[in-house]
Amino acid sequence: MIWARRVIAPAEWNEVQDQFESLFVKLGCPGQMMLVATSGCSPTILFASLPNTVLLTVLAGFEQTGDGELPAEAALLVGHPHAFEKRFRYPNRPSM
Repeated sequence: MIWARRVIAPAEWNEVQDQFESLFVKLGCPGQMMLVATSGCSPTILFASLPNTVLLTVLAGFEQTGDGELPAEAALLVGHPHAFEKRFRYPNRPSM
C-alpha cells in the first residue's frame, strides 16, 4: 500500500469522495484501502491509501506521500473501520 494526499476545496469534496468510492468498489473493497480527511485544519487534506502507484493516475490531484506525513487524527470517509483504527484515531475521542 502507498499513501497519497490532496488539499481539497469544499466545492470539490463530493466529487473526489465519489470518485474514490467508485474505485474502491471496483477494486473489490480492499481491506487496507481508505480515504480519510483531516479535521480542524484549514485547508482540509484528504489522505488515500492505495494498493499501488498506478492508481495515482486515476485520482487527479493526489500526490504520493510517506507514512511520516500522516496525521494522528482523521475522519474515515471510505474504507473499513478496523483498518482505519489501526492507523488513526478519531478526533476528540479519548485515548484508550
